[in-house]
This record gives sequence, C-alpha cells and structure tokens, in this order.
Amino acid sequence: MLRPRTLQIAAIGAFVLITFAIFAVPALDNGLAADNTPEERGLRNLQHKPYGAPLMNKKLLVEILPKAWEPEWKAKIDPNDPDSARKVAFERYGFSEATWDNQGAPLQFTASSSGMWTQTCMLCHGGRVPVTGESKIGMPNTELDMQTFYEDVQNALKMKGPFQLTFGASRGRTNAFIFSLELLRRRNEDLSQRQEPLPMGDYTDYDLDPPAWWYLKKKTALYADAGVKGDFTRAIMQFTMGEPSGEKIRSWEPDFKDILAYLKSIEAPKYPLPIDRKLAGEGRMVFEKTCSTCHGTYGSDGKYPNKVIPVEVVGTDPIRLTKLTKEFRDYYKQTWFGKSGEQGYEYPTGYVAPPLDGVWASAPYFHNGSVPTVYGVLTAEARPKYFRRLGGAKEYDAKNLGMKIEALNAPAPKDAPGEVRRRVADTTLPGLGNQGHPFGFKLSEKEKRQVIEYLKTL
Repeated sequence: MLRPRTLQIAAIGAFVLITFAIFAVPALDNGLAADNTPEERGLRNLQHKPYGAPLMNKKLLVEILPKAWEPEWKAKIDPNDPDSARKVAFERYGFSEATWDNQGAPLQFTASSSGMWTQTCMLCHGGRVPVTGESKIGMPNTELDMQTFYEDVQNALKMKGPFQLTFGASRGRTNAFIFSLELLRRRNEDLSQRQEPLPMGDYTDYDLDPPAWWYLKKKTALYADAGVKGDFTRAIMQFTMGEPSGEKIRSWEPDFKDILAYLKSIEAPKYPLPIDRKLAGEGRMVFEKTCSTCHGTYGSDGKYPNKVIPVEVVGTDPIRLTKLTKEFRDYYKQTWFGKSGEQGYEYPTGYVAPPLDGVWASAPYFHNGSVPTVYGVLTAEARPKYFRRLGGAKEYDAKNLGMKIEALNAPAPKDAPGEVRRRVADTTLPGLGNQGHPFGFKLSEKEKRQVIEYLKTL
C-alpha cells in the first residue's frame, strides 16, 4: 500500500519524553474558574486547559532551538532586545501572539502554571487576520510550519532514531487527517492503546488548508467531504489522541461540548479596507445568479444549503476524498468517536461548497490551499503552478482578494533548507492540485471584479 511520508507517531512521544527529561516538569494546573455560559467556558478551556502532554516551554523555544537555525535566521535575533529570539521563533514557525495572558506562549499553545506549553487545536485554527495582523482564534493559521519546528527539535537536541515525522509539505498547511488516521489505528475502539497498529488500506498523506471555525455555526456536516454529520463534539477531539490515556481523552467530552459552543459563536472578521458599494451591489446580483446555488445567500434572510458537489463535477484534487480509506471510515464509526450524537461517518462522494462569510480572510482557497486568491478561483489562468507568499499576514492582495504572492517557474531547489522549500507551494505535488471549480470561468472580467467586491462585504 502507499505509505505516508514516513509519518511515525512515536516522534511525538519522543519529543515529550525528551522535554520532560530536560526541564523537570511539575504537575500541570488544570483548575478552571466556573463561567456563566457554555461559550465562556469553552473559550476558557481553549485558553487555559491543556489536552495532552506538554511539548515545549520558553527555554526550548528561545535558547535551544535557535542552535539549529540557519545563519540567516540566527542573524535576525537582536541582542539588544530581550524578546527578540521569541519574536523570531514565532516568525519561523508561524506562531502568533496570544489574545490573553499566556505567559509568553503563542496563541497556538496553552501555558500551565509549571511554565510548560501544550499545543492545542489552535495550532492550525488560530492565526493572524490579513491586513491587520491581529491574532484571532478560529482564523486559519496560514503561516504554520510545524515540520520545521520538529526538525529543529531533532537537530538541536541531537535526537537519534528510525523515525521521521512529516507534519506538512508546505507552509500554512498540514496533513492533519492522515495524522488522525495514524493515531487512531494505534488505538482500540475505546481509545485504549493497541500494541500493533491496525491496517487502514491504501492510504497516503496530503496537505490540507485548515478551514475557518466561524463556518461551523452554519454547517450540518463536518470536514471538506461532509463525512461526519450530527454532533461534532467527539469529532473535534481527534487531535487529543497525543494523550496516552484513552480514559482521560473520553473524560474531556464535557469540556469539548462547551468548546464547540464557543466555536459556533465565533464571527468572521470584517473586511478592513474601503469597499466600492456600488460595485459590490452589482456583484451581489452576479453572485446570486452564478454562485448562490452552492454557496448560499447572505444577509438577514440568507440561507446556506450545505451542498456536497460530486468530485467529478467540482473537479478539484480528489486525493482528500479517495485516499482517506474506507477502512479508516469504517473503523472510525466503530470507535468511541463515532458513537455519540453523530448520524454516522458516511462514504462521501465529493466536497461540500463552504459558506463564504469572511472569505476575504481565508486565503488560500480550495480544501488544499492550492489557489492563492479569489480571482484565481474564478480564473484558471490566474492559478500559478508554483508560488511563494510575499510577507506575512499584513501583506494582502486587495485587488484579487487573497494572498500577495510571487508566481514562480519552478519548485524550490531540492538542496534548499526544508524551511525554504516549504515556503513554495507546489501544485504538482500529490493532493495539492489546483484544478477544478470551473464555475466562474465564463464570467466576464467585469463580472469577476463585481463578485470580488461583493465578497468583501460578507
């Protein structure tokens, strides 16, 4: 069968054990104050409660990992700024400042009273809003490079062993679903650990673009393929499988009911730049005629259809659909994850057309992040085969609505450092194809600009 790119979950355990050995970790503080509403409790859980073992602390981030950096990255540290190494590390790994007092830890981690940091689901679903650069929970983390983090840990700590963890082949994306598959095949149905992993058929890994959490309130099904319907509480707990104890994972379900309530309360960020209201009004008419059947309508009387488009119709990269195997889907249904209020993990036939609230802020587009702008979604010729993002979140392509990028003629050189290579999006890689979604191709240039202006208002 096609094996993942040497994805070995033992790597996580090794990082944790080494971190514990280096830093003499005291017990984690899980105490939380009671809040008035499920949404408030859910937010507090995300911000303050660790779900799993800690992976690092400030010393690891700012003193040890820089030893593994390339010379040009070490040169970015300002010796006159005590916080410079932390800021440069955030830039390197795609972390962002927390929106609460997090003891110096980034938005993507929760800090305990011991000073240790535990990664959360905001690793992928917490980032910086385009243009403003403000941190936001629920914002897709389009700057994340955890693969570089793991490689730096290996190199800085002189780790040896037969494993190698591939978290993602390109910056701002992760192979999160195969990561989930690899963890689940090492557990029994009650989530207790297995000695031998289960076979899961002909699966392979692929990079995915993390979706925005503010879409959840409208969705009746979860994931790009709409595979899980009903109650999403247990489904969003899959990232907690880094915790060794299945019993402990199951005990967190009440916390995640509150977390899901909070996630459904998140609103999309408003477009912060000027909008041509006349052009946007014209764009609304074009949109409702051309796009609303799949993506819904907006405003006080708006409706979202939760429509799944067959893959042969939408034509986007099929690997997310075909390489998450029947064996995995069947086993998921048998496990604790699949036995809650869900209506079952279905065998999907296509991809769900997402809501477009805040679509201006969720670039790049498609489930794999292979198209950097909305104009590219509407125009086949505006989809570069290779591209590199220019700057960070504050750099924005307001004309085409999306990432400011440099189109390239070739992928990154194979001998370039991994951090450099992952900054180049290569749509020729398996799972990263930028084909399909031809529905806007027949629009005139004027109509495309009208639609783009209208989308800024959502």
